[in-house]
Amino acid sequence: MNTNSEDQKLGRKEREFQTRRAEIMVAAMRLFAGKGFHNTTMSEIAKEAEFSTGSLYNFFKSKEELYLTLMREEIEKIEREVKVQKDRAEGPGEKLEAVVDTLIGYFEKNRHFFQIFDAHRDTFEFTMKGELAEVVRSKYMGFIGELLDVMREGIKQGALKEYEPAELALCFMGVINSFIFLWINTEPKVPLRDKRKVILDIFYHGAGRGKE
Repeated sequence: MNTNSEDQKLGRKEREFQTRRAEIMVAAMRLFAGKGFHNTTMSEIAKEAEFSTGSLYNFFKSKEELYLTLMREEIEKIEREVKVQKDRAEGPGEKLEAVVDTLIGYFEKNRHFFQIFDAHRDTFEFTMKGELAEVVRSKYMGFIGELLDVMREGIKQGALKEYEPAELALCFMGVINSFIFLWINTEPKVPLRDKRKVILDIFYHGAGRGKE
């Protein structure tokens, strides 16, 4: 019995499976972004990915499962990229700038998909709405966790005030998310990256002028 040959065959099959799965995800992203969740059918996704509808169900049991998987994996993709860019940077200031730049770059490229998600999430069925909320919540808390050491380092160096690191991380992400949310849900006159300076300035210095 040739074990190595069988291992190679299994490896090839797994690679083929992952390649086809990725093709489905790309096709689904295009259609969800262009037509929205409710107006997209599994048969349309199959056609876009050049699959039979029956074959599509070998990968995902339903449109809801496909959408939830897509959302989870997109957020995980952002999470990984943020970590990579943050870890490459030196010092808390550069690390926070790397987080801002990474998130801005991602959402500029994927604005339409998240615009559809935000516009239609309230119309999802109760179960799916709950699952989506849990995906977003758990991944958001992952972002906060990634920022804790950065905030502690900033406090230690005197670059940040001595607030709780978790509270600083929440404020930082709150500022970023507010600008991203507004940009996604309006007809922006400027690129999101043009807001980089004000995002960092508001976090570091606040909006008040102080007492005169």
